[in-house]
Amino acid sequence: ETVGKALLGGPFELVNQDGVPVTDATYREDGKFLLIGFVFSHCPAVCPAELVKMSRCVDMIDSKTKDLPVKIQPIAITVDPQRDTVGQLRAFKQDFHPRFEFLTGTPRQIGRVTKAYRVYFSVPEDAVDEEDFLIDHSSVSYLVAPDGEFLEFFPSLTEADEMADRISAKMREKTGIEPVSYTHLTLPT
Repeated sequence: ETVGKALLGGPFELVNQDGVPVTDATYREDGKFLLIGFVFSHCPAVCPAELVKMSRCVDMIDSKTKDLPVKIQPIAITVDPQRDTVGQLRAFKQDFHPRFEFLTGTPRQIGRVTKAYRVYFSVPEDAVDEEDFLIDHSSVSYLVAPDGEFLEFFPSLTEADEMADRISAKMREKTGIEPVSYTHLTLPT
């Protein structure tokens, strides 16, 4: 049994892959649930795999929640603002779900949002003058309600179908709309 709520998430000010400034309120205005992951575009395997999983998950959620008035918004926030420029993220976005928003910002802005979500990341000390380096970071996705409330997190080992089932259930719970069940209907003879 769980008591209380985790103090995760919070306001952020970043820019998307098109250079448009966005905040957490930008998405709340549209009434969207957020599925947030923290990645970097130079990652050779783990981050792209997580983004593909999140993309599949969004498609599954869409099919499970067609009757809901709200949608899920996938967001990827970089932990590598030094290399993940607006142009880099715009190119990187092409390989993933079309609704994905890729966000970057100043090192200070990225530091604030990663701290709010308790995301660990470590840039190598010699990376200041290097172009080819890896960033060690936690690989977790977060579900946030349209009102900004943190709802759930998903470690990287969580499969897309399990994520989609859990997220769809949370979306229904928050909107108060239960799925239509046809098993109780009787057809005229």
